[in-house]
Amino acid sequence: MKSIFTIIQILTIRILFYLSLAFLLLPNDSLAQKNKKSPELKKHLKFAEESIEFDLYQQAIDVLLEVEKEGQNFDDWNFLMGYAYQHSLYLNKSKSLYYFEKVKDRYLYCKIKFYIARALHLNHRFEDAYKLFDKFLGESEGLDKETIELVNRYKSQCVVGRKLMKDSLDLLIVNLGEKVNTKYTEIVPLLSADESMMVITSRREGSKGGEVDELSGLFYEDVYITHRDNEGEWQQLKSISDNINTVHHDAAVGLSPDGNTLFLYHADGKNGESGGDLYKSEWNGIGWTNLEPLPGEINSSYSETHASMTADGKSIYFTSTRKNKGAIGKQDIYVAHLQTDGSWGNVQNLGPNINSEEDEEGPFVHPNGKVLYFSSKGHEGMGGYDIFYSEWNEMTQSWDKAKNIGYPINTADHDVFYVISADGERGYFSSIRNDSYGGPDIYMAMIPSKTINLIAVNGEVRDAETRNLIEAHIEVVDNYTGEVVQNFKAEGGKYLFYLDPNRNYGFRVMQDGYLFHSENIFIPEQTDYIEISEIIALQRIGDQKREPLSNVFLKDRDLKSNSKYELSELTNFIKKLNDYVVDINVHAAKYEGQDSVELLKLTQIDADRIFKELISNGVDMEKVSVHGYGWQHPIASNQSQLGRIKNERIEYVVRTPEETVVFEEIIETVEEPLPQITPYLGEVMNITGTITFAFGSNQITAECYKIITQVFDVMYRYPNLVVEVGGHTDNKGSSAFNYQLGEKRARIVVQELVRLGIERDRLKYKSFGFDMPIADNNTDEGRKKNRRISFTPLIFK
Repeated sequence: MKSIFTIIQILTIRILFYLSLAFLLLPNDSLAQKNKKSPELKKHLKFAEESIEFDLYQQAIDVLLEVEKEGQNFDDWNFLMGYAYQHSLYLNKSKSLYYFEKVKDRYLYCKIKFYIARALHLNHRFEDAYKLFDKFLGESEGLDKETIELVNRYKSQCVVGRKLMKDSLDLLIVNLGEKVNTKYTEIVPLLSADESMMVITSRREGSKGGEVDELSGLFYEDVYITHRDNEGEWQQLKSISDNINTVHHDAAVGLSPDGNTLFLYHADGKNGESGGDLYKSEWNGIGWTNLEPLPGEINSSYSETHASMTADGKSIYFTSTRKNKGAIGKQDIYVAHLQTDGSWGNVQNLGPNINSEEDEEGPFVHPNGKVLYFSSKGHEGMGGYDIFYSEWNEMTQSWDKAKNIGYPINTADHDVFYVISADGERGYFSSIRNDSYGGPDIYMAMIPSKTINLIAVNGEVRDAETRNLIEAHIEVVDNYTGEVVQNFKAEGGKYLFYLDPNRNYGFRVMQDGYLFHSENIFIPEQTDYIEISEIIALQRIGDQKREPLSNVFLKDRDLKSNSKYELSELTNFIKKLNDYVVDINVHAAKYEGQDSVELLKLTQIDADRIFKELISNGVDMEKVSVHGYGWQHPIASNQSQLGRIKNERIEYVVRTPEETVVFEEIIETVEEPLPQITPYLGEVMNITGTITFAFGSNQITAECYKIITQVFDVMYRYPNLVVEVGGHTDNKGSSAFNYQLGEKRARIVVQELVRLGIERDRLKYKSFGFDMPIADNNTDEGRKKNRRISFTPLIFK
């Protein structure tokens, strides 16, 4: 069986020069040096040469390092070290320059000019490399067409590299550290959309079976998993499952956004020299299921190596070496669509905007479905695989021409398997860099300037009493148009979907035997990613069970037309009830100066409007009754605006016909009013607690949300108050980088306050970057405290 990285190596054009191992073709006396080699050194050199002939570069280096003290004084030892580093997929190729430059024999030095040029290229010394490649072509005779084309390609990559470095991106790239990476090989990071889980493939000691692959001299690939802790830190990797890992190569190559479907690559040689197929394993709430090949037209007699599923689960983007009529390069990216029988079909090549004449690898479609990331050796890049992206064009209904993602994400070596967080601010990929632990490591690029305008809604559905997960049906309706934008089952009791902002959505969760649960989702126009997480507790049908009708809208005593979608679902629910009747209750919040009797009448009028709509839908009058209660039955304190929002509600209650409705007691304590305004505005914002962030993140935790609600209450009680929200960072990264990150953190908090109901013109935001630390930036604890939000009262309008 072949590993996923071996497939990349097979697809990589090997350097087939007439000089091969240049020094081997030279007369023996050309390598003569004053110092004679010991028998031990000669033996190691010979073994290293033989290892290189079989592409066992790590083995060659290990053997050579055993005689480093003596060997470093000899040209052939230095050349072999440089050659082994430069040709290995699993080592830092840029290290080859150090050894090539130690070759003292001028004749040999001239003969290895190509390798030196390539080493300069890998060290991003593009101008020097270009000149030396040019000189190599001018001085070498008898080069074949393939070699000339390869050298010219390297020259082009040097030109691109110079340009990309000149236009370098201001971002921070960090190695994920020793809990994720080792001195071995870590590749293919796969991320759940909520960024709570990451799956990778590694060739490390301790793999299942513990055997070494004879082709590479490395351990077999296994699949590993890690989760974030409460502090946002990745935990120690562990083997994912015995149902996935075998004693052979096992590579994870795709993960559905909800984290419940894992795609794997397996090759057993049945499909040709580099053949391999795609399989899947499902998380069933307890463990990962046994592997099953993807049904339909994705797998072929050729090699399929990578897969990315769209957020709606209806399409898979994958790579294949198939040689059908639409093929463009050696390995192309295709898309397949889910068929009614559950198989994958209607396979389409993504065309020349995505695929080149060379190899494409590692497609990843963002959860918004509008951006495709992948790696390519054929588009204009710096060298090896570069990472590219393409945006979906709504007008042409196709992918735009791919663009290079830029430096320093891309280097002159392989940069591949790029996935990005749902908010667009963190990219994860596999690369070999100067701070790598050994082989390829998993890196994270922090991109604060990147903005993805998207709402992610995720969580779990559980039984309210047993807390068991429920695979309920979920429906999301655009309340403006009535279009059903999401309709699916919560696999394993978990749900995840994405919505566009500036729309009003009705979110309903339904399961036989339970009350249906509804929520209203409205996010005003915004420029950032927002995540809404919630555990939905479904109640079994029973006496006195109640749920809100969150998408029934009343204005000036009239029932708005977009209420019909939720009332239609309520109609279906009531018609299915046999032993119960339903009460519809309309409640109001208490405001100072309101007449309680008048409010009681108004809520009854509202209730009558709902009753008429249900009767017109065919509901039996004997099975439903309606009531308006004014503000008689609050469920929260009326002294805060959030409490009043909760109290102003419409609900349905299931009861037995002979029972009367029992109301809940107030579940929130009455809060003491804030002090009156004084000349010292700072007293107004006497908020307890601090909003802090994980490293590189602007995600708001549940604990931080409580602080935001405190700010909301203050601003609601003082409607003329204007507040500045300040974003602060630690000192990791450049000043410009941290200024952008601080601004985004402040903006996300402003956005949340606007969503709660604060007018936008009462909120200002400002980034302070790392200019105002409150703790020592030299410690992890200090940096954590500095990644925060501050609130400053400014003026009264």
